[in-house]
Amino acid sequence: MSNIQDMNNRIKQNLEQRPSKRAKFKENNRDGIYSTEQKANKLNFINVSEKDLKELKQRIHERAKSDQKKELTLYVIFFIFGIIILVGTLLLLN
Repeated sequence: MSNIQDMNNRIKQNLEQRPSKRAKFKENNRDGIYSTEQKANKLNFINVSEKDLKELKQRIHERAKSDQKKELTLYVIFFIFGIIILVGTLLLLN
């Protein structure tokens, strides 16, 4: 019986030593708990005007479209090569 009580006491003591997990996510307080370096090196986010933001979104959208076109052409090329190889092997087997 004393072994179980001893284990419970150790668990309680270990939990008391840990910092609260809630403090990390309260409001905008996301500093590192254990390290002091992270507190000194906070990220500075740049505020961008609406016009620049729209231009940036447009460039990202255009780049995504061109990437999709490139992927589609690669898939078509691989599909055609696959059909050519399949037909070639079927002709050689007959």
